[in-house]
Amino acid sequence: MTRMEQCKKKIVLPRWLEITLKIVEWSIILFIVGCFLTLVAQRMVGETPSLFGYTTYSVLTDSMEPTYNVGDVVVCKRIKNVTKDDVAVGDVISFIAPKGFNKNDALVGHTITHRIWEGPYQDEDGQWYVRTIGDNVAAIQDTVPIPLENIQGVVVGSSPIISKLANFLSKWYGFVVLIVIPLLCVLAWQIIVLAKQGAKERMEEIKKNQVLMIERQVQQDLEEEIKRKAVEEYIKQQKTKENNGSNT
Repeated sequence: MTRMEQCKKKIVLPRWLEITLKIVEWSIILFIVGCFLTLVAQRMVGETPSLFGYTTYSVLTDSMEPTYNVGDVVVCKRIKNVTKDDVAVGDVISFIAPKGFNKNDALVGHTITHRIWEGPYQDEDGQWYVRTIGDNVAAIQDTVPIPLENIQGVVVGSSPIISKLANFLSKWYGFVVLIVIPLLCVLAWQIIVLAKQGAKERMEEIKKNQVLMIERQVQQDLEEEIKRKAVEEYIKQQKTKENNGSNT
């Protein structure tokens, strides 16, 4: 046995381990594809993309400095149907700016990230509100209270790495580089693996058929040899009988 054959023999994995690794591999691939399709579907229907109850928002103004700077990406824990027990004074929240939030209503409908300084409290009509403000020393209190129903979630933190990735991902080329190309590479690799596996199985089938053909040919040759020897033996016996008859 050559050294190469010995090396190949050493890396042969048990069948159960190969199956387990395949299951893990495909599980990871399906997980990535599922996350990708989920984000795409959410974006197509106009929802804010989120995974596992968390979403990200980019900071566009300096109102939260020095806590969060322009360009930072905050990670927000989404909360559906926010109640008075879900938020408290001191929480940084992301919310949809209501009408009257600023003088010209330019921010109405946009997502704002500010800190709660008062509330939750209930007004005369029974609706719950909070009041918010930015952390910047030059910031002033937001002019109107924020209904709890406008709150998207509570900010849990920010990461420089996530900020850079999110900013890069927001560009079309970033989306292609970080999502599309890796996904295509994974799929291409799987196609190659499956093709190699199929070629290997076909080659094994061909070798098996060749072995069967050789065995059949050997069997036929053996039968022909037996027949030939039987005929020779018969002829020899007939000649012997003829010679014995002549001598008599």
